[in-house]
Amino acid sequence: MWRKVERGINPPPKKSVLRKFSFLCHMLNYEEQQMYALARRWKPSPDTNSCNHNLIDKNSSEEWKRAIIKENTPDYEHKYWKQKK
Repeated sequence: MWRKVERGINPPPKKSVLRKFSFLCHMLNYEEQQMYALARRWKPSPDTNSCNHNLIDKNSSEEWKRAIIKENTPDYEHKYWKQKK
């Protein structure tokens, strides 16, 4: 999940979860504040729900393309992306 957050596919968790994370990591106060600021500035990646990847070329297999799309698909529905039914 964190990998997708770092890549901009999933949004960061709620502040209460981030607060617990900062406690577990023994963050200093300024580090915790920086983490909250980064979470507020989060924007979805243009790669979300796409096959965009620097390892894809015209000779890539369909299986490889499906794997990339799965990797670029959010794990849960959020306000920036509504899951297709």
